[in-house]
Amino acid sequence: MDKTDERISSLAEYINIIKKYDLRNQYFRGENQKYPNISSSLIRGYASKGQIFGLVDIYSNLLREYYQEVGYELDKMQEENFLAFSQHHGLKTNLIDFTTAPLVALYFACEREKYGVDSGFVYILHEEDTVDASEFLQEYSIKEHLCHNVFSQLAWNESDIVTGFRTLLEKYTGLFSGKNPYDLVKDMAKQIQNYPQFEKCNSYLKEREILCKKGMNRICEIPQLVKKYLPDFDILGGMGIMEFTALFLLFFDDMRCLSSKLPSDIPFPNIPYFMYKTPLKFDRIRNQSGVFLYQAFIDYQTDIDEMGGLMVQKITPSMVIQVDNQKEIMKELDMVGINKKYIYGDFDNTAQYINMKFFGN
Repeated sequence: MDKTDERISSLAEYINIIKKYDLRNQYFRGENQKYPNISSSLIRGYASKGQIFGLVDIYSNLLREYYQEVGYELDKMQEENFLAFSQHHGLKTNLIDFTTAPLVALYFACEREKYGVDSGFVYILHEEDTVDASEFLQEYSIKEHLCHNVFSQLAWNESDIVTGFRTLLEKYTGLFSGKNPYDLVKDMAKQIQNYPQFEKCNSYLKEREILCKKGMNRICEIPQLVKKYLPDFDILGGMGIMEFTALFLLFFDDMRCLSSKLPSDIPFPNIPYFMYKTPLKFDRIRNQSGVFLYQAFIDYQTDIDEMGGLMVQKITPSMVIQVDNQKEIMKELDMVGINKKYIYGDFDNTAQYINMKFFGN
C-alpha cells in the first residue's frame, strides 16, 4: 500500500481533512506503522506448508477448540456472536477491526511504545464499497456450523448461503446505490480469462460472448446458458447478480476439478467488503465504536496432492492519511478525552493511563 492522499501532524489538521472530504458514515482503521497489507490476524503471516489440509480446516479447528475451552461459560448473546467474542479475546480470526469514529482511528495510528521511528496511517473505506452483512454472518459463522468460513461454504454451493450471498449483493447494487451489477460480472470475467485451467468458466464466457454478438435480443438467453452449466441454480432475480453468482460458483467448481497445476496466490474475486456490526457490546467495542470487516478467504489445492493455495480478499482503502508527530497528537487527543483509559475501558489500562499521566513514558 503505497498510496497516501493526505498527511497531517496535528489533531486540527486531521479534523480539517474529515470536514474537507465530509467523511461521515465511513469506516476508519488506524495502524501505527506501515504494513504490506491491511490484514486479519488469521491471514497475517500464514504460509501454506504443502499439507493435505489448509487454513479453512485450521480455522474451524481453532474455533472449535476455543469453544470447547470456554463454551460452558458463555451466555446466549456470546454464543450467537461467538466470532466477535473470539476476536475480542485475542483468538486469531479473519475479522479486521474498523471503527466509525475517526478520532479512535487516529488514536491507534499514534499509539506506540517508542516514538520518532515511523509514521502512522489512518485507512478509510467508503461506505458505498461495503455491505452490512451482520445478520448473514451471525447466522452462518456461529459455532454450530461445521465450517466457520462462509466463503468456503459458498464455494461448495450450499443453497442457503448462496441465497444469502445474492441478497447481500442485491442490497449492495440496489436502486439508489449508483452501481451497475454488470461491473461485478465484467471483473469476474477478466479474472477467469487469466486462468485457462478454469475450463467450464471459460467455456461459459465464450458461449456468452457469442450470444451477445448476436444482438441484445439474445441476451435474454443468458439464464438458459447458466442452467446449462449449473442445472440446479436458481435463475430468478436480478440478471446481473444472478449471473455474477453463477460465475462465482463456476469459478470455485473449476478450482476443485484440477486439470493442471494452479498458482498459489490467485486473487479473491472482486466483491464488496462484508461489514459485521455485532450486538455483543463489550466496553471496548462500545467505546471504540467498533465494527469488523470479515476478510474473505478460501484455500485450494495447487495440484492433486497439495493444499498449497490461499485466495485472500485484498483490502484496498478509499483514502489514506499519513500521521506524523504521533507523540504530540496523542497529547492533543488526551485533551479531548481520547486516551488509553477511554479506548480500552478496563482496570489495567486505566491504571496504565494514570501511571503515564503522573510519571510520563
